[in-house]
Amino acid sequence: MYSIKNSLLTAFSVVVATSTVSSLALASDESVKKALDDANAQFARRSSVDPRPTDEALAILQRAEGQADDSDLNYDVYILESRAYYWKGVHVASNDDKMTVHDLGVKAAEKAKAINADYAEAYYFAGINLGRWGEAKGVLASLSRKGELENYMNQALSHPTRDDQPGKSLDGNGADRVLGRLYFKLPGIFGGSHDKSVFHLKRAVGAAKDLALNIVYYAETLSSGNASEKALAKQLLDEMLSKDPFTYNTQRVPETLDEFQLARKLRAEID
Repeated sequence: MYSIKNSLLTAFSVVVATSTVSSLALASDESVKKALDDANAQFARRSSVDPRPTDEALAILQRAEGQADDSDLNYDVYILESRAYYWKGVHVASNDDKMTVHDLGVKAAEKAKAINADYAEAYYFAGINLGRWGEAKGVLASLSRKGELENYMNQALSHPTRDDQPGKSLDGNGADRVLGRLYFKLPGIFGGSHDKSVFHLKRAVGAAKDLALNIVYYAETLSSGNASEKALAKQLLDEMLSKDPFTYNTQRVPETLDEFQLARKLRAEID
C-alpha cells in the first residue's frame, strides 16, 4: 500500500512539474512575443536624425535574447537586432563607429544562424552588415573578407526565408543588390566586373523596382558604362524621382527617403 501511494504521489508530482514547466515556457514565449512587438513598434519609428527609437528597439531586443522556449522566436529576436544594427550603423557619423555597430550586426545574425542555419535571413543580414563594415574600413583594406560576403549572399539565395519564400525575394532581391554593388566597387584585378554588376542589379530591379536602392545602385553601375547605359541610368533615376518617396514603398519609407537623396545626388553627378 505504501509503495502504491508513493508511486501515485510521484506520478502526480511529475504531472505537476511538467505542467509548471510548460506554463513557464508558454509565459516566456509570450513575453518574448511582446518584446518583439514592442521592438518592432520602436523600429517602425526609425529616423535618420533621431537614433532614440532604434536604440530603444535594440535595448528591448537585448533583454529578450535567448529567453524564448521556441527557437524560432529567439531567431527572430536576433534577426531584428541585426537589422536594427544595420540601420544604426548606416547613420552613425564616423567610420570607426560604423565598423563597431555593423560588426555587432554581423554577430547578431550569426547568433540567429547558430539557432537555425536553414533560413535565408541570417545569411542576408550578416552579409549586409559585413558589406557596410567593409565600406567603412575601405574596399582595399577589407578585401580579405570578400569571399565571406559572397558566401553570405550565395547562401541567402539558396535558402528559403522564415515564411518559406525563395531567399532571393528577401529585401527586394537584396542578395543580388549586394552582389551587384560588390562587383561595382571592387577593382577589376580583385574580381570587380561591370558586366557582373549589371547582371545582378538588373535582376534586382526587375524583381523589385519599388525598392529605391535597387534603382540607385543599378543606375550608378550603368553610369560608368557606355552612352546607352548612361542614358538608361538617367531615365531610371528620372522616373523614380518623379514619384512621391512617402508612397513609393510604404513598407520602408525611412530607407526610401535616404535613397531618394542618393538618387538626386547621383543624377546631378551624371549630368
